[in-house]
Amino acid sequence: MASTTYGRLSPIQLDELKKLKEIKEALDRLKRKGISADIPICPVCKNHRLVRLTSYYDLGYIGSFHPAYYCLDCGWYGRTTIVMSNRPEKNEVLEDMIFAFSDLMEE
Repeated sequence: MASTTYGRLSPIQLDELKKLKEIKEALDRLKRKGISADIPICPVCKNHRLVRLTSYYDLGYIGSFHPAYYCLDCGWYGRTTIVMSNRPEKNEVLEDMIFAFSDLMEE
């Protein structure tokens, strides 16, 4: 029977948190300089070292596809990424989310 430990992070999770903290600190430095940025993050290893692949340049034909991403660290390939940003959230977006999920918030 395997023992389960709660309340502790695994070494992999600690490494992922360290990467995310470094990205957040970089975004904070850019914000202090007045630069807004959106950084795509690999959903598997939480690293920012992604190569953007577009249909026009990388796949050899013209098209209006969403770009795909390839992670240089873990080899992940896909179109859905996590995006970290230092842009302020707009109140309209938050109000729409509250309205859309109001049923869940009441429970």
